[in-house]
Amino acid sequence: MSFIETKAVQLLNDLPEALLITTATGEIVFFNKSVAAQSGFSEQEMMGEHVSRLLPQSSRRKVDVVTWFGRWADNPDPEQLRYLTLEGVRKNGESRRYQVRVSRSEDNAEVYFVIVLRDVTEEQEQTAALRHSQLIANRIIAIGEDAVLSIDTDFNICFWNQKAEALFGYTEQEVMGASINILLPEDARDGHTKSIQTFGSGKAPSRFMGERGEITGRHKSGKTMPLEASITKTYIGDKLILSAQVRDISLRKMAEANLAEREARFSAVFNHAVEAIALLDSDGCVLEINEAARQMLPIDEPAINKPLWQLPWWSSANANEQAASEEGLRSNVQEAILGKTVHTRTSLYAGSEALDLDFSLIPVSNSNNEVVYLIAEARKLAGS
Repeated sequence: MSFIETKAVQLLNDLPEALLITTATGEIVFFNKSVAAQSGFSEQEMMGEHVSRLLPQSSRRKVDVVTWFGRWADNPDPEQLRYLTLEGVRKNGESRRYQVRVSRSEDNAEVYFVIVLRDVTEEQEQTAALRHSQLIANRIIAIGEDAVLSIDTDFNICFWNQKAEALFGYTEQEVMGASINILLPEDARDGHTKSIQTFGSGKAPSRFMGERGEITGRHKSGKTMPLEASITKTYIGDKLILSAQVRDISLRKMAEANLAEREARFSAVFNHAVEAIALLDSDGCVLEINEAARQMLPIDEPAINKPLWQLPWWSSANANEQAASEEGLRSNVQEAILGKTVHTRTSLYAGSEALDLDFSLIPVSNSNNEVVYLIAEARKLAGS
Protein backbone atom coordinates (compact mmCIF):
# COMPACT_ATOMS: atom_id res chain seq x y z
CA MET A 1 0.00 0.00 0.00
CA SER A 2 1.76 3.10 -1.29
CA PHE A 3 0.27 5.47 1.24
CA ILE A 4 1.96 3.77 4.17
CA GLU A 5 5.56 4.74 4.68
CA THR A 6 8.04 2.13 5.87
CA LYS A 7 8.47 3.69 9.32
CA ALA A 8 4.75 4.18 9.70
CA VAL A 9 4.22 0.51 8.90
CA GLN A 10 6.65 -0.46 11.64
CA LEU A 11 4.93 1.81 14.16
CA LEU A 12 1.51 0.42 13.30
CA ASN A 13 2.81 -3.12 13.46
CA ASP A 14 4.20 -2.56 16.97
CA LEU A 15 1.08 -0.88 18.34
CA PRO A 16 -0.30 -2.50 21.52
CA GLU A 17 -3.80 -2.18 20.01
CA ALA A 18 -5.00 -4.84 17.59
CA LEU A 19 -5.17 -3.04 14.22
CA LEU A 20 -5.96 -4.12 10.70
CA ILE A 21 -6.65 -2.29 7.45
CA THR A 22 -9.00 -3.46 4.72
CA THR A 23 -10.05 -2.28 1.33
CA ALA A 24 -13.55 -0.93 0.79
CA THR A 25 -14.60 -4.45 -0.21
CA GLY A 26 -13.18 -6.06 2.93
CA GLU A 27 -9.84 -7.46 1.72
CA ILE A 28 -7.22 -7.35 4.49
CA VAL A 29 -4.12 -5.38 3.47
CA PHE A 30 -2.54 -4.87 6.91
CA PHE A 31 -2.58 -7.11 9.99
CA ASN A 32 -0.41 -6.06 12.95
CA LYS A 33 1.26 -8.19 15.63
CA SER A 34 -1.38 -7.45 18.28
CA VAL A 35 -4.31 -8.58 16.15
CA ALA A 36 -2.32 -11.71 15.25
CA ALA A 37 -1.76 -12.50 18.94
CA GLN A 38 -5.40 -11.73 19.75
CA SER A 39 -6.91 -13.82 16.95
CA GLY A 40 -4.39 -16.64 16.60
CA PHE A 41 -4.11 -15.97 12.87
CA SER A 42 -0.71 -15.04 11.46
CA GLU A 43 -0.16 -12.08 9.13
CA GLN A 44 0.65 -14.48 6.27
CA GLU A 45 -2.63 -16.35 6.79
CA MET A 46 -4.77 -13.21 6.75
CA MET A 47 -3.18 -10.93 4.14
CA GLY A 48 -5.51 -10.81 1.15
CA GLU A 49 -8.28 -12.66 3.02
CA HIS A 50 -11.73 -11.18 3.47
CA VAL A 51 -12.27 -9.64 6.88
CA SER A 52 -15.32 -11.88 7.40
CA ARG A 53 -12.88 -14.70 8.14
CA LEU A 54 -12.09 -12.82 11.34
CA LEU A 55 -15.46 -11.10 11.81
CA PRO A 56 -18.07 -13.38 10.22
CA GLN A 57 -21.57 -12.14 9.55
CA SER A 58 -23.76 -12.72 12.60
CA SER A 59 -26.94 -14.73 12.27
CA ARG A 60 -28.60 -11.89 14.19
CA ARG A 61 -27.50 -9.22 11.71
CA LYS A 62 -28.67 -9.04 8.11
CA VAL A 63 -25.97 -6.53 7.16
CA ASP A 64 -22.43 -7.81 6.48
CA VAL A 65 -19.46 -6.50 8.45
CA VAL A 66 -18.04 -4.35 5.62
CA THR A 67 -21.34 -2.49 5.38
CA TRP A 68 -21.07 -1.81 9.10
CA PHE A 69 -17.57 -0.43 8.57
CA GLY A 70 -18.86 1.92 5.91
CA ARG A 71 -21.73 3.19 8.07
CA TRP A 72 -19.50 3.99 11.00
CA ALA A 73 -16.62 5.36 8.93
CA ASP A 74 -18.97 7.69 7.03
CA ASN A 75 -20.04 9.45 10.22
CA PRO A 76 -18.15 12.76 10.17
CA ASP A 77 -18.76 13.50 13.87
CA PRO A 78 -15.86 12.10 15.96
CA GLU A 79 -18.21 11.85 18.96
CA GLN A 80 -20.28 9.39 16.99
CA LEU A 81 -17.31 7.13 16.18
CA ARG A 82 -18.09 5.02 19.19
CA TYR A 83 -17.12 1.44 19.77
CA LEU A 84 -19.21 -1.06 17.87
CA THR A 85 -19.44 -4.58 19.28
CA LEU A 86 -19.28 -7.37 16.73
CA GLU A 87 -18.97 -11.13 16.88
CA GLY A 88 -15.58 -12.56 15.96
CA VAL A 89 -13.84 -15.89 15.75
CA ARG A 90 -10.32 -17.01 16.59
CA LYS A 91 -8.29 -19.40 14.48
CA ASN A 92 -9.18 -22.25 16.84
CA GLY A 93 -12.89 -21.63 16.26
CA GLU A 94 -13.51 -19.94 19.60
CA SER A 95 -16.18 -17.23 19.45
CA ARG A 96 -15.19 -13.81 20.76
CA ARG A 97 -16.77 -10.39 21.12
CA TYR A 98 -14.87 -7.37 19.81
CA GLN A 99 -15.34 -3.68 20.25
CA VAL A 100 -14.60 -2.23 16.84
CA ARG A 101 -13.62 1.31 15.96
CA VAL A 102 -13.44 2.27 12.31
CA SER A 103 -12.09 5.23 10.38
CA ARG A 104 -11.80 5.86 6.64
CA SER A 105 -8.59 6.63 4.77
CA GLU A 106 -8.18 7.36 1.06
CA ASP A 107 -5.19 7.17 -1.28
CA ASN A 108 -5.44 7.95 -4.96
CA ALA A 109 -9.20 7.42 -4.88
CA GLU A 110 -8.72 4.06 -3.14
CA VAL A 111 -10.79 3.71 0.04
CA TYR A 112 -9.47 1.84 3.08
CA PHE A 113 -10.95 1.07 6.48
CA VAL A 114 -8.62 1.38 9.47
CA ILE A 115 -10.00 -0.90 12.17
CA VAL A 116 -9.06 -1.22 15.85
CA LEU A 117 -10.25 -4.37 17.63
CA ARG A 118 -10.55 -4.82 21.38
CA ASP A 119 -11.49 -8.23 22.79
CA VAL A 120 -14.24 -7.63 25.37
CA THR A 121 -15.54 -11.20 25.69
CA GLU A 122 -14.63 -11.73 29.36
CA GLU A 123 -15.58 -8.15 30.21
CA GLN A 124 -19.04 -8.59 28.69
CA GLU A 125 -19.50 -11.95 30.42
CA GLN A 126 -18.58 -10.39 33.76
CA THR A 127 -20.89 -7.44 33.08
CA ALA A 128 -23.74 -9.78 32.14
CA ALA A 129 -23.16 -11.85 35.28
CA LEU A 130 -23.09 -8.70 37.40
CA ARG A 131 -26.29 -7.41 35.82
CA HIS A 132 -27.94 -10.78 36.40
CA SER A 133 -26.85 -10.74 40.05
CA GLN A 134 -28.09 -7.18 40.42
CA LEU A 135 -31.40 -8.11 38.81
CA ILE A 136 -31.86 -11.03 41.21
CA ALA A 137 -30.85 -8.89 44.19
CA ASN A 138 -33.20 -6.10 43.14
CA ARG A 139 -36.10 -8.52 42.73
CA ILE A 140 -35.41 -10.13 46.10
CA ILE A 141 -35.22 -6.70 47.72
CA ALA A 142 -38.38 -5.59 45.94
CA ILE A 143 -40.50 -8.53 47.11
CA GLY A 144 -38.64 -9.41 50.34
CA GLU A 145 -40.29 -9.68 53.72
CA ASP A 146 -38.40 -6.69 55.11
CA ALA A 147 -38.63 -3.03 54.20
CA VAL A 148 -35.44 -1.78 52.53
CA LEU A 149 -34.56 1.88 52.14
CA SER A 150 -31.45 3.95 51.49
CA ILE A 151 -30.49 7.50 52.36
CA ASP A 152 -27.71 9.81 51.21
CA THR A 153 -25.42 11.94 53.36
CA ASP A 154 -28.13 14.61 53.60
CA PHE A 155 -30.46 11.99 55.16
CA ASN A 156 -32.72 12.09 52.10
CA ILE A 157 -34.31 8.86 50.88
CA CYS A 158 -32.86 7.53 47.62
CA PHE A 159 -34.19 3.95 47.56
CA TRP A 160 -37.55 2.53 48.64
CA ASN A 161 -38.91 -0.98 48.08
CA GLN A 162 -42.48 -2.27 48.03
CA LYS A 163 -42.33 -3.60 51.58
CA ALA A 164 -41.24 -0.17 52.80
CA GLU A 165 -44.32 1.27 51.12
CA ALA A 166 -46.51 -1.30 52.88
CA LEU A 167 -44.82 -0.72 56.24
CA PHE A 168 -44.82 3.08 56.31
CA GLY A 169 -47.73 3.86 53.98
CA TYR A 170 -45.78 6.16 51.65
CA THR A 171 -45.41 5.45 47.94
CA GLU A 172 -42.01 5.64 46.28
CA GLN A 173 -43.02 8.87 44.55
CA GLU A 174 -43.91 10.43 47.92
CA VAL A 175 -40.67 9.63 49.71
CA MET A 176 -37.91 9.81 47.10
CA GLY A 177 -35.78 12.81 47.99
CA ALA A 178 -37.66 13.37 51.26
CA SER A 179 -35.97 13.44 54.65
CA ILE A 180 -35.75 10.20 56.65
CA ASN A 181 -37.34 12.16 59.50
CA ILE A 182 -40.81 11.67 58.02
CA LEU A 183 -40.51 8.04 59.12
CA LEU A 184 -39.72 8.94 62.73
CA PRO A 185 -41.73 10.45 65.58
CA GLU A 186 -40.56 13.97 66.40
CA ASP A 187 -39.08 13.07 69.77
CA ALA A 188 -36.85 10.40 68.19
CA ARG A 189 -35.44 12.43 65.29
CA ASP A 190 -32.49 14.13 66.97
CA GLY A 191 -31.29 10.93 68.62
CA HIS A 192 -31.65 8.99 65.38
CA THR A 193 -29.70 11.62 63.45
CA LYS A 194 -26.81 11.47 65.94
CA SER A 195 -26.83 7.67 65.84
CA ILE A 196 -26.66 7.62 62.03
CA GLN A 197 -23.89 10.24 61.98
CA THR A 198 -21.87 8.18 64.43
CA PHE A 199 -22.33 5.04 62.36
CA GLY A 200 -21.53 6.84 59.09
CA SER A 201 -18.23 8.17 60.42
CA GLY A 202 -17.30 4.94 62.20
CA LYS A 203 -15.28 1.98 60.94
CA ALA A 204 -17.98 -0.69 61.24
CA PRO A 205 -19.45 -1.46 57.79
CA SER A 206 -22.73 -2.82 59.18
CA ARG A 207 -24.89 -3.18 62.26
CA PHE A 208 -27.26 -6.11 62.43
CA MET A 209 -30.74 -6.45 63.88
CA GLY A 210 -30.56 -6.76 67.63
CA GLU A 211 -27.31 -4.80 67.89
CA ARG A 212 -29.06 -1.43 67.66
CA GLY A 213 -31.97 -2.28 69.92
CA GLU A 214 -35.57 -1.43 69.25
CA ILE A 215 -36.38 1.78 67.37
CA THR A 216 -39.69 3.54 66.84
CA GLY A 217 -41.07 4.27 63.39
CA ARG A 218 -43.89 6.52 62.25
CA HIS A 219 -46.52 5.50 59.71
CA LYS A 220 -47.96 7.99 57.23
CA SER A 221 -51.16 7.94 59.29
CA GLY A 222 -49.22 9.17 62.33
CA LYS A 223 -49.31 5.95 64.33
CA THR A 224 -46.03 4.69 65.77
CA MET A 225 -44.70 1.15 65.67
CA PRO A 226 -41.77 -0.78 67.16
CA LEU A 227 -39.08 -1.67 64.62
CA GLU A 228 -35.79 -3.49 64.31
CA ALA A 229 -33.26 -2.48 61.69
CA SER A 230 -29.97 -3.60 60.19
CA ILE A 231 -27.90 -0.86 58.59
CA THR A 232 -24.97 -0.94 56.20
CA LYS A 233 -22.94 1.62 54.32
CA THR A 234 -21.67 1.53 50.75
CA TYR A 235 -19.95 3.98 48.47
CA ILE A 236 -21.02 4.80 44.93
CA GLY A 237 -17.91 6.54 43.71
CA ASP A 238 -17.07 8.84 46.59
CA LYS A 239 -20.70 9.20 47.65
CA LEU A 240 -21.74 7.49 50.89
CA ILE A 241 -25.07 5.64 50.87
CA LEU A 242 -26.63 4.20 54.03
CA SER A 243 -29.09 1.36 53.56
CA ALA A 244 -31.40 -0.15 56.17
CA GLN A 245 -33.38 -3.36 56.33
CA VAL A 246 -36.35 -2.61 58.58
CA ARG A 247 -38.75 -5.06 60.24
CA ASP A 248 -41.99 -4.39 62.09
CA ILE A 249 -41.86 -6.28 65.41
CA SER A 250 -45.36 -5.33 66.61
CA LEU A 251 -46.72 -8.87 66.29
CA ARG A 252 -43.65 -10.37 67.90
CA LYS A 253 -43.87 -8.00 70.85
CA MET A 254 -47.57 -8.76 71.19
CA ALA A 255 -46.81 -12.49 71.14
CA GLU A 256 -44.05 -12.00 73.72
CA ALA A 257 -46.40 -10.04 75.94
CA ASN A 258 -49.10 -12.71 75.60
CA LEU A 259 -46.59 -15.42 76.38
CA ALA A 260 -45.33 -13.53 79.43
CA GLU A 261 -48.91 -13.11 80.63
CA ARG A 262 -49.65 -16.82 80.16
CA GLU A 263 -46.45 -17.73 81.98
CA ALA A 264 -47.40 -15.40 84.83
CA ARG A 265 -50.85 -17.01 85.06
CA PHE A 266 -49.36 -20.50 84.97
CA SER A 267 -46.81 -19.54 87.62
CA ALA A 268 -49.56 -18.16 89.85
CA VAL A 269 -51.59 -21.38 89.57
CA PHE A 270 -48.60 -23.69 89.77
CA ASN A 271 -46.90 -22.05 92.75
CA HIS A 272 -50.06 -21.44 94.76
CA ALA A 273 -51.76 -24.77 94.19
CA VAL A 274 -52.66 -26.75 97.32
CA GLU A 275 -51.56 -29.97 95.60
CA ALA A 276 -47.88 -30.83 95.34
CA ILE A 277 -46.93 -30.62 91.66
CA ALA A 278 -43.68 -31.27 89.79
CA LEU A 279 -42.93 -31.10 86.07
CA LEU A 280 -40.51 -33.81 84.93
CA ASP A 281 -38.60 -34.33 81.69
CA SER A 282 -38.86 -37.55 79.71
CA ASP A 283 -36.19 -39.16 81.93
CA GLY A 284 -38.08 -38.41 85.13
CA CYS A 285 -35.84 -35.54 86.26
CA VAL A 286 -37.40 -32.48 87.88
CA LEU A 287 -37.76 -29.37 85.71
CA GLU A 288 -40.13 -27.38 87.91
CA ILE A 289 -41.50 -27.97 91.41
CA ASN A 290 -44.10 -25.93 93.24
CA GLU A 291 -44.13 -24.66 96.82
CA ALA A 292 -46.52 -27.34 98.13
CA ALA A 293 -44.13 -30.05 96.91
CA ARG A 294 -41.10 -28.27 98.32
CA GLN A 295 -42.71 -28.27 101.77
CA MET A 296 -42.55 -32.07 101.71
CA LEU A 297 -38.76 -31.90 101.32
CA PRO A 298 -36.08 -30.79 103.76
CA ILE A 299 -35.50 -27.04 103.77
CA ASP A 300 -33.25 -25.81 100.90
CA GLU A 301 -33.09 -29.28 99.41
CA PRO A 302 -32.08 -28.84 95.71
CA ALA A 303 -34.54 -30.61 93.44
CA ILE A 304 -34.09 -29.30 89.90
CA ASN A 305 -32.52 -31.77 87.43
CA LYS A 306 -32.63 -34.61 89.94
CA PRO A 307 -34.61 -37.83 89.36
CA LEU A 308 -37.91 -37.62 91.26
CA TRP A 309 -37.33 -40.90 93.12
CA GLN A 310 -33.92 -39.78 94.41
CA LEU A 311 -35.31 -36.81 96.35
CA PRO A 312 -35.56 -37.34 100.13
CA TRP A 313 -39.33 -37.79 100.37
CA TRP A 314 -38.99 -40.41 103.11
CA SER A 315 -37.41 -39.62 106.46
CA SER A 316 -38.03 -43.08 107.90
CA ALA A 317 -35.11 -44.52 109.80
CA ASN A 318 -35.82 -47.91 108.27
CA ALA A 319 -33.40 -48.11 105.35
CA ASN A 320 -35.15 -51.08 103.79
CA GLU A 321 -38.52 -49.32 103.76
CA GLN A 322 -36.91 -46.20 102.27
CA ALA A 323 -35.19 -48.23 99.54
CA ALA A 324 -38.45 -50.03 98.74
CA SER A 325 -40.32 -46.71 98.52
CA GLU A 326 -37.70 -45.23 96.20
CA GLU A 327 -37.80 -48.28 93.95
CA GLY A 328 -41.59 -48.15 93.85
CA LEU A 329 -41.54 -44.49 92.78
CA ARG A 330 -38.85 -45.16 90.18
CA SER A 331 -40.96 -47.98 88.76
CA ASN A 332 -44.00 -45.68 88.59
CA VAL A 333 -41.98 -43.05 86.71
CA GLN A 334 -40.73 -45.65 84.21
CA GLU A 335 -44.32 -46.70 83.53
CA ALA A 336 -45.30 -43.08 82.87
CA ILE A 337 -42.30 -42.60 80.56
CA LEU A 338 -43.70 -45.43 78.45
CA GLY A 339 -46.95 -43.48 78.12
CA LYS A 340 -49.05 -45.01 80.88
CA THR A 341 -50.94 -42.82 83.35
CA VAL A 342 -50.09 -43.93 86.89
CA HIS A 343 -52.52 -43.45 89.77
CA THR A 344 -51.71 -44.90 93.18
CA ARG A 345 -51.84 -44.33 96.92
CA THR A 346 -48.64 -43.84 98.88
CA SER A 347 -47.37 -42.63 102.23
CA LEU A 348 -44.43 -40.54 103.29
CA TYR A 349 -43.15 -39.20 106.56
CA ALA A 350 -42.43 -35.48 106.87
CA GLY A 351 -40.63 -35.42 110.19
CA SER A 352 -42.81 -37.38 112.64
CA GLU A 353 -45.97 -36.78 110.60
CA ALA A 354 -47.28 -39.53 108.35
CA LEU A 355 -48.97 -38.33 105.17
CA ASP A 356 -51.30 -40.47 103.10
CA LEU A 357 -51.23 -39.24 99.48
CA ASP A 358 -53.20 -39.76 96.33
CA PHE A 359 -50.33 -39.79 93.79
CA SER A 360 -50.50 -39.63 89.99
CA LEU A 361 -48.10 -39.40 87.06
CA ILE A 362 -49.51 -38.10 83.77
CA PRO A 363 -47.44 -38.41 80.56
CA VAL A 364 -47.55 -35.46 78.10
CA SER A 365 -46.84 -36.34 74.45
CA ASN A 366 -45.96 -34.25 71.41
CA SER A 367 -47.52 -34.43 67.93
CA ASN A 368 -45.44 -37.53 67.18
CA ASN A 369 -46.91 -39.28 70.21
CA GLU A 370 -43.56 -39.14 71.99
CA VAL A 371 -43.58 -38.53 75.74
CA VAL A 372 -41.79 -35.23 76.42
CA TYR A 373 -42.98 -34.35 79.93
CA LEU A 374 -44.44 -36.00 83.01
CA ILE A 375 -46.71 -34.22 85.48
CA ALA A 376 -46.36 -35.56 89.02
CA GLU A 377 -49.17 -34.62 91.41
CA ALA A 378 -49.80 -35.56 95.04
CA ARG A 379 -52.93 -34.74 97.07
CA LYS A 380 -53.29 -35.27 100.80
CA LEU A 381 -56.05 -37.67 101.58
CA ALA A 382 -58.70 -36.68 104.10
CA GLY A 383 -57.62 -37.36 107.67
CA SER A 384 -53.90 -37.45 106.91
